Amino acid sequence: MTWEEYRDEVSRRIIILPVGSLEQHGPHLPLSVDVVIPTNLARMVCEELDAMVLPPIAYGYKAESGGQLFPGTTSLDGTTLINLTLDILRETYRHGGRRFLVLNGHYENVAFVEEAVRLFLRDADDTRVVILSWWDQVSDEMIDELFAEAGFPGWGVEHAAITETALMQYFAPELVREDKIIDDQSERVPTYSIFPPPDDIISRSGILYKATYASREKGEKLAKQVVGTIVQIARQELGS
Repeated sequence: MTWEEYRDEVSRRIIILPVGSLEQHGPHLPLSVDVVIPTNLARMVCEELDAMVLPPIAYGYKAESGGQLFPGTTSLDGTTLINLTLDILRETYRHGGRRFLVLNGHYENVAFVEEAVRLFLRDADDTRVVILSWWDQVSDEMIDELFAEAGFPGWGVEHAAITETALMQYFAPELVREDKIIDDQSERVPTYSIFPPPDDIISRSGILYKATYASREKGEKLAKQVVGTIVQIARQELGS
């Protein structure tokens, strides 16, 4: 958009802000997975709603799953992510934006994005914001279908595995190194946090489950189901 086009549209459209991270996703996926997925989901949502997609936040909070141990994982401090998100919301509000959908693609971002929105709403009481993470919108029926052969391990270890690989095969197949897709897992999955994270809670490859069970067909089905749910939420909470 030009500034004039933006000026004429921002006040009447739902504003979608994708938030991701720059984090390792195994040897077969690029570092930008957590940006590519929510941004493409947002574009699909725009095909159904009168919305616009802001440039995504490409960096996120530190990966709890041991991603910090891998070269390339480049993370923000929590206060940085809060302030970055807050500034974007405030500026877009200043331009006339009033309905916001923050579409998250990185688990560890959630608390900081929520804090940014709470701070934003202190001075913007005539606006409405929805925050959602794409995996929370996956239906039980879709989970059963996607993991019928492999079994569902829980979202905590579904990293660089079936769902993210399948979505990348659908959205950006040119970025997937098909010959490097493997199954892997960490030696243990603790129910608590350890600092600094030990080597045995992350696999050597960075894949935490069975990536070989992914396919483009699964990615397409997953994307369409998730987008349908997001569209319903946006219509209900923000209006069409």
